[in-house]
Amino acid sequence: MRVVKHIMLWFVSTILFTLASFGLELLEGNKISTTEYYGFQNIGFVFIFLAFLFSAVLYPIIIFPFSWVVQMIANPLISRIMILLLSGIGGYVFFYKAYDERFIQEYHLNSSIAIILFGIAGSIYVLVDYYLDQRS
Repeated sequence: MRVVKHIMLWFVSTILFTLASFGLELLEGNKISTTEYYGFQNIGFVFIFLAFLFSAVLYPIIIFPFSWVVQMIANPLISRIMILLLSGIGGYVFFYKAYDERFIQEYHLNSSIAIILFGIAGSIYVLVDYYLDQRS
């Protein structure tokens, strides 16, 4: 059952990260009106595919080993709180990696939207993790 749980969490995290990055692009990235930025306006659904591909690779390399190690050391509540906090921090990092400093200043982009969106994605991930633990 544990293998099935992590495969389901992999799928859930991939969908949540893709939705959070697409939501960030719709709310903040659409403010950028130059062709220098390759966001959803310029490359369309390739942006969604790249976010999906990145998040599909992100889970087995970073999220799964981190959550596994933390769950071995701490109790599940503390590990879920850490995942929730790190998802908000990840949104902040993603924001500054996705948008150049010039775009942030010129188009008045707001990093708190990234923190909120990725925090919501992290809270849904934590809830699914809790639900799957209760089922097993």
